[in-house]
Amino acid sequence: MSRNAKHFADRLNHCLDETGAPANVRERTVILSKMLDIPKHQAWTMLEGNLLPNEELLTTIATEFEVDPLWLSGNK
Repeated sequence: MSRNAKHFADRLNHCLDETGAPANVRERTVILSKMLDIPKHQAWTMLEGNLLPNEELLTTIATEFEVDPLWLSGNK
């Protein structure tokens, strides 16, 4: 697990916390998958800090949660 992927996962989970999403990772996986129209496996690996999204998906996620993509990626 890369350090950046872990930072991203922490911040993504923080964004989900702010929306009142359930704490259960399986429920979050379903929510994120539907929200972003991505496979559940991809959503799960991002939430667990095992995968960084590509730039296009990162921008989509940041827009969805109304946050700075640099902050979300852990680069700010």
